[in-house]
Amino acid sequence: MRQFIVDSYNGVMNAKLNPLRHIPNQDTRNAVMLGLMCMWCVIFAVWTGAMVLLPASIFFHALLLFGLLVTVGTFELAKTKKVK
Repeated sequence: MRQFIVDSYNGVMNAKLNPLRHIPNQDTRNAVMLGLMCMWCVIFAVWTGAMVLLPASIFFHALLLFGLLVTVGTFELAKTKKVK
C-alpha cells in the first residue's frame, strides 16, 4: 500500500516521472504545473465552499419559492373571489 501511494504521488508530482517530462523546456513544464496547481486549488476551494454553503443556499431558495407560491396563490384567490 505504501508503495502504491509513493508511486501515485510521484506519477503526478515528480517532474521526472509524470507525463509532462516530455516537454523539453523546463520553464514551460513549470508553468504548466503551476497552472494545474492553481486549477486544483480553485476546484477544491469551490467544492469545499459549496459543501459548507449548500444548506444555506437550499434554505434561501426554498424561502424564495415559498414567497413566490404564497404571492401567486394570493393573486389567484383574489381573482376568483370578490372581496367586499
